[in-house]
Amino acid sequence: MIEDPHVATRQLLVAELDAKRFSHPEYLSWFYDQNPRGNALLENIDDESGRRIGHYGVLPARFRHGNAVVPFIFSTNVATDSSIRKSGLFRKMANPMYERAAATGAPAMVGVGNDTSTVVVVDRFGWHRIGPMRARVAWGLPTRSVRRHRVTPDFLRSREFVELTAFLEGAPVEEWAQHWDTDFLRWRLSRPNGGYVIHAHADALAVSVCAAGPARLPFAVLLKVWPTSDAASPLRAGRIVASALRAHSAVACIYAGWNRNVKVAGVTIPHRLQPSPLNVVLKILNPDAVDAASFNLETFEFLDMDAY
Repeated sequence: MIEDPHVATRQLLVAELDAKRFSHPEYLSWFYDQNPRGNALLENIDDESGRRIGHYGVLPARFRHGNAVVPFIFSTNVATDSSIRKSGLFRKMANPMYERAAATGAPAMVGVGNDTSTVVVVDRFGWHRIGPMRARVAWGLPTRSVRRHRVTPDFLRSREFVELTAFLEGAPVEEWAQHWDTDFLRWRLSRPNGGYVIHAHADALAVSVCAAGPARLPFAVLLKVWPTSDAASPLRAGRIVASALRAHSAVACIYAGWNRNVKVAGVTIPHRLQPSPLNVVLKILNPDAVDAASFNLETFEFLDMDAY
């Protein structure tokens, strides 16, 4: 039997970040080792007994800038043992990580953090605020014109999946956005216990998932919407929202982030009522290639990160 290299990391992430997500025995292997963009870069710190007390993981990514595909880094899991105070563990991991990330050729890193962590990385580690992922309760129009596909291993291997996603490779981008293609989306949707649904309409492709809301009621979460053509005005996502509500028998649909090409109608949830407000941040690795002042991330949604 092959030894799991992520056991110590899993124990730390379960204890300090998210027990439900990281306790799945296949999650970290999928997330860190199977990404078609490349294996994760990892920095770990263990104490004298061999117990993991610090972990920082980032993922190779690709972003589009106009017609150019550029290597990028997504900064993801950061955890330190909460019983150890003022130890500077994150700084010990961050500085070598930034050097390793720059060595990949990526000009910058994008990450997502809550309000507290955003202040820390901006004030102490030279990151820049891009913007908050404002969450809203979305609404839509009932329709039967959207086809739904439950994501299964067989569906991800199917010709239909390839045909549905073929347009992603050339999807138009004016400023900066994550670059999606069939292989990358197949990997992203193969997350253990993902529970995803694909929504296919003549004008758009989208992904949703079900999450427990207040009183454990089912909420649909709209994770990503791609228009299938370059329209002059933003696509209205009402049909997709309605399809997500129906797919998950949900009482409401949640959407967070922004998309230059899509309009998701709804009511913004006040900042104070969001369980964990999220902010997108940018770390420049090569100032000759990317300027923080002019960096415009035109699209960033839940599927562009790792919350679901």
